[in-house]
Amino acid sequence: MRKWRVLAILLCITLGLTSLTGCKKSEGSKETDVQGTTEGQVKDNSSEASSSNLNQTGFPIVNEPVSLTVFGARDPNQAPWKDMKFYQDYEKMSNIKLNFQEVPNDGFVEKKQLVFASNELPDVFIRCSFTPAEITQYGVESQQLIPLDDLIEQYAPNLKKLMESDSTIKDGITASDGHIYTLPAVDLSESGHISFKQFINTKWLKTIGMEVPKTTEELKAVLQAFKEKDPNGNGEQDEIPLGIRDTDSVYTLGGSFGLEHQMKDTYSLVDGKLHNWLGDEEFKQYLQFLNELYTGGLLWPDYYKNDLASWRSNLASAAYGVMYMPYTDVFKNVEDQYEGFDALTGPGGSSIWADANNSDAVIGAFAISNSCKDPEAAMRWVDYFYSEEGSIFCRYGVEGDTFNYDESGVPQISAEIANAEEGFMTALGKINLVPGGGFPSLITDKTDGIVASQKTKDAAALLSDNLPGTIVPKPALSIEDGERANAIEQDLFTYRNEAVTKFIIGEWGFDKWDDYCKTLEKTGIKELETIYNNAIK
Repeated sequence: MRKWRVLAILLCITLGLTSLTGCKKSEGSKETDVQGTTEGQVKDNSSEASSSNLNQTGFPIVNEPVSLTVFGARDPNQAPWKDMKFYQDYEKMSNIKLNFQEVPNDGFVEKKQLVFASNELPDVFIRCSFTPAEITQYGVESQQLIPLDDLIEQYAPNLKKLMESDSTIKDGITASDGHIYTLPAVDLSESGHISFKQFINTKWLKTIGMEVPKTTEELKAVLQAFKEKDPNGNGEQDEIPLGIRDTDSVYTLGGSFGLEHQMKDTYSLVDGKLHNWLGDEEFKQYLQFLNELYTGGLLWPDYYKNDLASWRSNLASAAYGVMYMPYTDVFKNVEDQYEGFDALTGPGGSSIWADANNSDAVIGAFAISNSCKDPEAAMRWVDYFYSEEGSIFCRYGVEGDTFNYDESGVPQISAEIANAEEGFMTALGKINLVPGGGFPSLITDKTDGIVASQKTKDAAALLSDNLPGTIVPKPALSIEDGERANAIEQDLFTYRNEAVTKFIIGEWGFDKWDDYCKTLEKTGIKELETIYNNAIK
């Protein structure tokens, strides 16, 4: 398997800056060098008593109990955090008690903004998915999030070791002023390097007597046979040949047409520069291909309605011939009918699998506020999860209780949890934060198996040789550039989503392509390219 060169860490897509710029400097923040502020902050918040209470290594982290308030987003599959076994067990180990202020995922962004606007800050933030724009706003500008550089150096040996072994991890979490304000979820597993994997219904394939497709034209032929030859054997033409999930997923197969997905967006890297390909001939060709599938009844007709519940219902009954998913846990009941398959070669000879990630799954998974009185203890608390032992603990729990090791030394979750009547993810959500992800931790090939089945791993391995040689994240921008980029992207994304859907479902003919390209230009797409290219230099 060839090794592919990584330019930087995957950064989250920047959310709206316009609504974030109202925060002012927090009380007590200084208009001074940020590193100096960090040292002052730590010194001010750390009394001699609290320093003597802290153990530099091992457990408990503190001799006398310490309390930290925690704000974060709770996934629907997670139990209330106060009832979660992971938090309860770790409190006993660490002697650090957490007072939770978790809120549901829905509406979380607005609630997060309100916390900063009111300046009523918790001690730490967990699962808050801070974007580059928010890190700039709340860290670099208002200093409501403290720089973590010195704390990492002194109290986070596990994270420090990871950053030293892979410099792109540090690059990915470093803000525009050169300091670190948030900690990541680090995913070093092969399965984690690829978002969507592609799966084909091999039971149907055997019924129609065809081979796994190797090109986009062969895929079309297989999909046509799925539609016409009744592979599910019920005498009705109710099969869904291609199950694209939603409007954001239509770009998944674009690599076969030479379209990369740099910055997790519609960009390719050309001669070292980012290029947005929304107006390119190759994208037009790809849309024409999808339009042929849609109008021919080969693509799930409701994909653009973003009805995830219906999509998953179809998947649970194995109604799709081909579909894309990150992991097989959501279709475990019919997993045996599907197999991963290799990247397809398109009409121009490209066989890129563009939906690639880097080591840093989430850059803003953890942060410490400027009101935290025990930042050293907070850093020691989180650093454990970047060790191999801590990775197993926060993903599997306690050996002999919630998991055991198999003969190969790989942790396996208990059968009681894996086969729970309420569903695996719901049962797991009572144990830990794995459902929903985004927790500050380390994921490796040894610990990704909690959600990455062997079938998922095999599907990822098939695609790994076809990943782009360089993967560019969305970089941190200055406040001024971020505001301008956000304004352009709001218009661009709205128009893009509308236009792409209309081309695919046939509401627009391709005689409108030139008009579409002119409108793209008016949104400021070229200026946006310039902003990002300047930022990655």
